[in-house]
Amino acid sequence: MHLAVISAFPPKLTGLGQYGWHVTHGLAARAGFATITVLAEAFDGAAEEAGPVHVRRVWRRDDAASLATLWRALWEVRPDVLWFNTGMAMFGRSRRVNFMALMTPLLARRARIPVVTTLHEVFETVHARDLGMQNGAITTLGARLATRMLLASNVVCVTLGQYARLLRARYNANNVRHLPLGTYTAATLLPRPAHAPPRDVLFFSHHAPHRGLEALLAAFNTVRARCPGATLTIAGSDHARFPGYLGSVRATANGQSGLRWRGPQAEAALPALFADSTLVALPYLATTGSSSVMFRAAAHGRPLLVSDLPDLRVAAAEANLRVNFAPPGDAEAWGERLAALLADGALLRAQAEHNVHAVRGLTLAATCARYEALLKDAATAAQF
Repeated sequence: MHLAVISAFPPKLTGLGQYGWHVTHGLAARAGFATITVLAEAFDGAAEEAGPVHVRRVWRRDDAASLATLWRALWEVRPDVLWFNTGMAMFGRSRRVNFMALMTPLLARRARIPVVTTLHEVFETVHARDLGMQNGAITTLGARLATRMLLASNVVCVTLGQYARLLRARYNANNVRHLPLGTYTAATLLPRPAHAPPRDVLFFSHHAPHRGLEALLAAFNTVRARCPGATLTIAGSDHARFPGYLGSVRATANGQSGLRWRGPQAEAALPALFADSTLVALPYLATTGSSSVMFRAAAHGRPLLVSDLPDLRVAAAEANLRVNFAPPGDAEAWGERLAALLADGALLRAQAEHNVHAVRGLTLAATCARYEALLKDAATAAQF
């Protein structure tokens, strides 16, 4: 059986891209598909992968013309089933390009290609302006039409149970399934190496104004006043919609004590990055769904301080995670909460041990087993 995948995909690291990469390779490891072809975003010099996963770089962000190339490649491949792994704005900043790209499941179904779509956010729960996107009547109408086109898929998977309930109630959709985001690695309480800073806060993200880095930097002044040896590790790269943002913030913070700028991280380096940390911060001002960083931290045995936002509360509750919350954007509250947590090693260890146990069933293997079943059921149903 031949599986096609449309997704953001490394070497550029994004939340969607990492999810697509891990699930694709997890499906390849299960050997349920003879061939897997990934129709991915184009990058100059990107190497194609060997083995059962073949990567074709066929579309570009904010490029309407490249969508024709994407669709033509899909018709050429003629897979037995398609997995469309997307967010509402995966294809760039342009509302027009995103709307056109999100037609793909509908076009594929009309070409008799069965489709399983994973939708990582639901428009009705997103505060577009907080995320630096356009809002208004046109955006709302387009997003609702796009959602209906995505629901033309054989199956739509979402990573939060509340999203499944919303789509069923608002769109009368009976083909929606809840698949928790889960972990990409085995859940293990990583020991802290001897060389690690004694009290280190890790912020790992694709950085953008809505991720809350500037508020976290302000909060860290309070932390340093109460815990003079504390450090703040800032890792990751710019969000695709905000090139240059991280560099501008770093220049502004020049001279602030205790900061460790680590930049982009390869997948293989992430366990060591988390191992060095005492706790992980998610100071987001707005969200687009669940958080892979939350699940990575839990799987690596690192406690969390997280902005008190609905999606993050729901994600933690649905996964039975013990998470500390602070008001989004409130630097004073974040500073006080961080300092208190860094001083309470017993609480942090208890939370870390609980979370490692909680996510042991949310493995990549379990996620891929569910995807394989959904994809094969969709392909089989299309034959009748």
